[in-house]
Amino acid sequence: MRKRRRFFSLLPALVLWLMASVLVWGFVFTRITDTSREKKITLCVDAPVRDETGLAVRLEEGKGENIRMVKARAFTYAMFDTSELMNADLFIVPLSHAETYRDWFGPLPEDMRDAAPCLAWDGTPLGLLIYDAQTGAGAARAYIDYPGAEDYYLFFGAASLHAAGRENAVDNEAVSAARRLMEIP
Repeated sequence: MRKRRRFFSLLPALVLWLMASVLVWGFVFTRITDTSREKKITLCVDAPVRDETGLAVRLEEGKGENIRMVKARAFTYAMFDTSELMNADLFIVPLSHAETYRDWFGPLPEDMRDAAPCLAWDGTPLGLLIYDAQTGAGAARAYIDYPGAEDYYLFFGAASLHAAGRENAVDNEAVSAARRLMEIP
């Protein structure tokens, strides 16, 4: 009986120790497996992504020497913290949601305006058609489930550090990643 009482008196301390351990190791794991925005390209997709890792690996093929990794995420990944979404380099968004996220998109880079049909707002080209719902043709169909009968567009992030012409841009790797993305069947 005394051993049981002693165990239960120590239980709150053990639970706190376990929680602290999980937080510390989670922080360490995140620091090891992530990198700064300057060395990472982030693609956020407003649709179900079947294989985020596989898509990221495909986009890493041919990446520049300054890029350490590519992250491909569904919008649901950032459910509690929208900072990763707001700072993403590339977005794939259905036409019906484009106006909602309009502030996160920057103008289409000049060298991408001939890559596919463009979506323009107020005369400024912003997005490239990446999935045509009428024909069912689109990029990265092996990785992305484009639901419904709606067109999807590829946008460049206004806060991207990897699109020439953006404030604080360090390179133009988002354009290279977008070209690779559009070639994935």
